[in-house]
Amino acid sequence: MIRILVADEHALYRTGLRTILQAALPEAEFFEAEDFDGLMRSLMEDQPIHLVLVSLRLTGSTDPQIIWDFKRASTTTRYVVISGNGSFDQVLHYVAEGFHGFISKLQRDDEIVEAVQEVLAGRLAIPRGLTPFGSSAEGHAFREAPQRRGSTQQDPFGLTRRQKDVLALLADGLSNREIAQALHIAEPTAKIHVSALMRTLNVRNRTEAAVLAKDLIRILKVDPTI
Repeated sequence: MIRILVADEHALYRTGLRTILQAALPEAEFFEAEDFDGLMRSLMEDQPIHLVLVSLRLTGSTDPQIIWDFKRASTTTRYVVISGNGSFDQVLHYVAEGFHGFISKLQRDDEIVEAVQEVLAGRLAIPRGLTPFGSSAEGHAFREAPQRRGSTQQDPFGLTRRQKDVLALLADGLSNREIAQALHIAEPTAKIHVSALMRTLNVRNRTEAAVLAKDLIRILKVDPTI
């Protein structure tokens, strides 16, 4: 059975989030923590916690490196930050340190449920409104990816079929070697495709590329199953 811990300093929010998730995931077992000590005790129990949704205000530190305290208590647990605010760059810092996603308290119930399901499936979860390809006005505050002359709304980047295949695997966080194995190509070839995608998307590292790729495959309607 999947065991999920909701750790937030506000009892009303903990109860509300737990109610939403229980309705969508009736097979899961849910727990709550109201402070940092309660969170750490739950992580060190004999029965593993599979997913923690944690407000960093509860920990007394918003430094993303706080995740290493969590991982010392439980290395197999997946961790997601819950917060009322956050920028794209801040979320990237969390993901780069090892968090598996970010949930905004302003998201709709169905979006929160989808994010939890994504993380439980082994993928990253980032609110679409925080990415440059998101639908909300917030997205315009971030660095825009370059547009190609003569591009269409369906594919503003002019990606080839192979690049779209690589994009889908990059969104799942696969390494160059794993991408090469999945597509039956040489690892140096996979590296070339990944480097080209990073230039096209105007991103600085693989973490940022994976986050943007996940959102972009929805726009391009890329089939994630290769």
